[in-house]
Amino acid sequence: MKKALLYSFVLMLALVTQAWAQTRTVTGRVTDAQTGEGMPGVTVQLKGSTTAAPTDVNGSYSINVPSAGGSLVFSFIGYTNQEVTIGTQSTVNVRLSTDAEAIQEVVVVGYGTQSKARVTSSISTVQAAEIKDQPVPNVAQALQGRVAGVQVNSGSGRPGAPINIVVRGRSSIAAGNDPLYVVDGVILPSNSAATPSSAGAGISALANLNPEDIESVDVLKDAAAAAIYGSRGSNGVILITTKSGSKSDKTTVNLSAYSGVQSLTNTLDFINASEYRTLYNEARSTVGLPALFTPEQVNNPEANVNWLDEIQRDRSKVENIQLSLTSGGNSKTQFYTSLNYFKQDGALLNGEFKRYSIRTNVTHQLSDVFRVGSNLAISKSLRDETPVDNSIFSPFPRALVARPDQPIYKADGTFAVNSFNNPVHMFQSLNYVNLANIFNSTFIEANILPGLKFRSAFGLDYTYLDQRTYNPTTSLSGAGSNGSASSGYVQTQNILTTQTLSYGKDFFDDKLFVDATAVYEFQWNDRENNRVDGTNFPSDLTPYLTSAASITGGTASQTNFRIESMLARLNLTWEDKYLLGASIRRDGSSKIPEAGRFGYFPSLSAGWIISEESFLKNNEILNYLKVRSSYGTTGNQEGIGNFASRRLIGSGANYNDSPGLALSAIGSPNLKWETTKQFDVGLEFSLFNSRIDFSADYYTKKTTDLLLNRPIPSTTGFSTILENIGSMRGEGFDFQVSSKNLTGEFKWNTSLNVSTFKNEVTELYENQPINGSFVTRTMVGQPLGSFFLIKSLGVNPETGDMMYEDLDKNGVISDADRQYLGSPLPDFFGGITNNFSYKNFDLGVFFQYSYGNELYNLSAEGTGGYASLGAAATATAGVPVNVAKDVYEGRWTPENVNAEYPRIVGGAAGTNNTRRSSRYLEDASYLRLKNITLGYNLPRTLTSKIKVSNARIYLTGQNILTFTDYSGFDPEVTSDYTVGNLGVDQGSIPQFKTYMLGLNLSF
Repeated sequence: MKKALLYSFVLMLALVTQAWAQTRTVTGRVTDAQTGEGMPGVTVQLKGSTTAAPTDVNGSYSINVPSAGGSLVFSFIGYTNQEVTIGTQSTVNVRLSTDAEAIQEVVVVGYGTQSKARVTSSISTVQAAEIKDQPVPNVAQALQGRVAGVQVNSGSGRPGAPINIVVRGRSSIAAGNDPLYVVDGVILPSNSAATPSSAGAGISALANLNPEDIESVDVLKDAAAAAIYGSRGSNGVILITTKSGSKSDKTTVNLSAYSGVQSLTNTLDFINASEYRTLYNEARSTVGLPALFTPEQVNNPEANVNWLDEIQRDRSKVENIQLSLTSGGNSKTQFYTSLNYFKQDGALLNGEFKRYSIRTNVTHQLSDVFRVGSNLAISKSLRDETPVDNSIFSPFPRALVARPDQPIYKADGTFAVNSFNNPVHMFQSLNYVNLANIFNSTFIEANILPGLKFRSAFGLDYTYLDQRTYNPTTSLSGAGSNGSASSGYVQTQNILTTQTLSYGKDFFDDKLFVDATAVYEFQWNDRENNRVDGTNFPSDLTPYLTSAASITGGTASQTNFRIESMLARLNLTWEDKYLLGASIRRDGSSKIPEAGRFGYFPSLSAGWIISEESFLKNNEILNYLKVRSSYGTTGNQEGIGNFASRRLIGSGANYNDSPGLALSAIGSPNLKWETTKQFDVGLEFSLFNSRIDFSADYYTKKTTDLLLNRPIPSTTGFSTILENIGSMRGEGFDFQVSSKNLTGEFKWNTSLNVSTFKNEVTELYENQPINGSFVTRTMVGQPLGSFFLIKSLGVNPETGDMMYEDLDKNGVISDADRQYLGSPLPDFFGGITNNFSYKNFDLGVFFQYSYGNELYNLSAEGTGGYASLGAAATATAGVPVNVAKDVYEGRWTPENVNAEYPRIVGGAAGTNNTRRSSRYLEDASYLRLKNITLGYNLPRTLTSKIKVSNARIYLTGQNILTFTDYSGFDPEVTSDYTVGNLGVDQGSIPQFKTYMLGLNLSF
């Protein structure tokens, strides 16, 4: 027995020795190809086996391999995998290079980042590389048509005008639908862009942010992604990350510049003075009056003015120049610094936007434990524009209706006065808006334990806006008061402190990855404004308020709000294929009454990466397949004033010529934020070695506790009170496809997105409809802000008058015959981008589109628009407005009975012909060539001689072509984006058509 055991032991020893002799140890070091620094945490794996080893803090590793050798695969997130054949080597050193595509797979999720593969919510990203060759003046324009579910529209073509962004449709009636903006971790307040004067037409919260400083824009679309921002996440969240340096000891200097010319995207033809006087006489004859103008006066009018041409600039320019420096310190310090100047002229006589900005972003590794960083940006913008925009009383729509037979100037050279004021003279009014901004985001970060990190951050967003207006003594606004002026400022200080504890670690032999985050956050927001008004000026040469003989009014106020928040988030990944995420945020807002001040906003999400399963792994066709779903709750408190819940007493009351106090706000003690609950299910897959990437989402959401004004008895001293009294629901699809069509020397990539959204109002106060400012109505059972109009049946060929549908069959056309006839919301919208490159040439073509939405052409109706033919001549008045050429030629006459437009007639018939109806409701679907850019990279053989590492020249065209049936100037604009005015064109300034030449240099 003992001999048998001894023989067995000897045999086992021999076998072990033989096995040991068949393996050997390979060592080496992995370094960053750019910096030369050792890379810890790199996975070194023997190809075709489970044998693997990580690199240590110096980048060194040791791994057992077969004596025959084999291959080692080196992998690290954000770097290109590298495979090395071992052969007989005992030492294998590797330098890893960054992988641009892999880096893009890491997305910003708010209070941290996450691998895109592990994301279980709906997040879309636009990288700087996607727009760097297509210059845009505003950050918001970088998103237009590029992100599924995100609708971007321009309210006006004036320089510096705010751009409206809606994420997954509107969720509110009165509380606002703008997304929450977060820049470098700092939540921007929605009130930072208010103007002190009613002459202000709004300023974008992002107007002073230089687009060339942006590294990425991440859009949190579903509730699971946005719930981490709690009471402000209902309208989606846009996370903007600015550029930082790289770990390089070489300083890179980049110079970019472009300059271009611009004009209106569209123009219209109007009748001349002779044609106008012909209509004038025709209008009088229909009511039995003799002609006012003789044939000589018709054929040879004293003036013949095309007002639209007169108010446009001959040469309108846009120019931009930027100088930036990136890194150049060492592996511990990274920095990015930029200087920028941007200027854009208005297409009209007035209108100019200038922006000056400087930015410095620095991070420094103090030690193995501590890292610090600070992003500082200082900017100032200046706007010179017309006093009023997006109104039928502003100069642009006035130029559309002004009589062509009235002159611009009198014989003595002063401005003439005409029936609709003098549009050219209206541009003499002054409106200067200056916005200064200081932005800072500073942090200190500590690696407490492996995987455990603490970050303390401080954010400041300070804005100071001052505005000065002056209306000359002969202008429409200033004539009655011998000149009028205002001067004021708005100062906003927003401070945010954020404490974040995060933990990420693998467990159970790297099968389970735990990513946990806890946040405590506090925000202070203080705002004050002051304005003074004056009239009666001695001369238009002294347009300053100090010259006013009479100070007629003024306002001053100071207000603030506070928000305290706590957040917990947990993401679990099992075997890199089963995903689970959960979060909850607790918000406490000073806007909310104390009894209900704190609210909870939870979310839950899950995902399954099916392509990691054995039955799909390494599939040659289907490379990646993931399904995910989420459900969460978010809030919206933007419709609540800082002290709307309280009864307030204000000064300024007059009691028998004695000063006093009076109740200024009735208060609403039960106010709370609107609540949106959203469900999302998504699918993502890649085909043919990621040549085709596809994602699709379906979502539903319901908003309750809508903030609306409820009527109350006037005996209270007030007519309404703000309460939570309504609900609405919506649903939609988001589709996004990208493809690498050709990958050889000639490359062709395509990106396409399509989005749909439908909504329905489900509850209002006593189900009473809410009327918009002009032609819209919000009602239970209908989409938000639907058009509520009398239905036009065309022109009666026998009489030449308009016919309408008599809905109540009483023989009289009145408001009782109005009905729902359309929606300003599109059936679907999106964009398509094609990028081509061949050798040193590149071409980018970007189209944006919207289909199925309708637009009410207010400037074309009879109460002050170019298509008005009805409010015609009486004994003392003629045709009140100018007329478009096609209307003049297509009007009803006895010789043209099958006309598109009615006859010109005065009296009751004229009023009937121009009443508000579906006659002016038009299909505003469009396809627009938003951007086309042709570029050329100079050969390195040439640039190296002038010590330039890269040089590129390009030609860009923006808004070059628009395909639409809309008869107005621009189907994309609207008067404003409140629900009551949505889809109403009051004669807004159309967007620019721009041609630019640009240059990019790197040293």
